[in-house]
Amino acid sequence: MNDGIDNYQKSKHLSDADKIAIRYCELMATDPDAIDEAFYDELKKYYSLEEIVELGAFIGLNIGYHTFYGTLDFYPMFSPDGRLIDQEESRKIYGTEVKSLTGRGI
Repeated sequence: MNDGIDNYQKSKHLSDADKIAIRYCELMATDPDAIDEAFYDELKKYYSLEEIVELGAFIGLNIGYHTFYGTLDFYPMFSPDGRLIDQEESRKIYGTEVKSLTGRGI
């Protein structure tokens, strides 16, 4: 089922609602100015106003967490295959500078 995050748009395993939610995450992290009225109209095809607000708040909070973790030289707690790992192993897996969607360290 894992098509990889870079291929989510073409995934046959994700619904259109899933895909637009991932796109929302991507835009919030990389190009928030692209989230305009037309984009919100697309979201409204799949989500209520309350769900859009909740999703946006959750995304924003997580982007903030990643920015904060970057200031602490904090590495992901999970390996690419989903195993829980310590910071030493994470550093070995991800290298000395982990990148987020924003291109900044996380």
